[in-house]
Amino acid sequence: MNKLYVIALTVLIACQSQSETSVDSSILMEVDTEFSAMSEENGMVEAFLFYADPEVVKLSQGSYPIIGKSNLSESFSKIDDSNIELTWKPLKAEIAKSGELGYTYGKYYFTTRDSVEQTSTGYYISVWKQQADGSWKYVLDGGAEGPIE
Repeated sequence: MNKLYVIALTVLIACQSQSETSVDSSILMEVDTEFSAMSEENGMVEAFLFYADPEVVKLSQGSYPIIGKSNLSESFSKIDDSNIELTWKPLKAEIAKSGELGYTYGKYYFTTRDSVEQTSTGYYISVWKQQADGSWKYVLDGGAEGPIE
């Protein structure tokens, strides 16, 4: 009988521990969706700088990694995003049980409106870090152009 109590107590403690350490990843889906909305409304440059962690690493096809928010700002200062629209839709988010890191990935749509409108699509991944104030900033971002479903 004592063994039954020990087993039951162990199961209850294990279940309680799991529920206390599980992290709701919907917050990252929401943050990433807000990030995309800011990109659409205020421009890609403003959005990417606003959501960047100071130690950010930005990976872009055909170029070297951009490391650090100051380098990202310098790189983006050369971009006129008035004819660019970059939006995306997160498909999945996960946050580590420790609660300070997570990722999102999804589909992106990149449209340029110079003389002719052109859209490219693909998939992206962003790694997020929770800041001291509780907000989330991306520490790594990259994507790959290609067809999307």
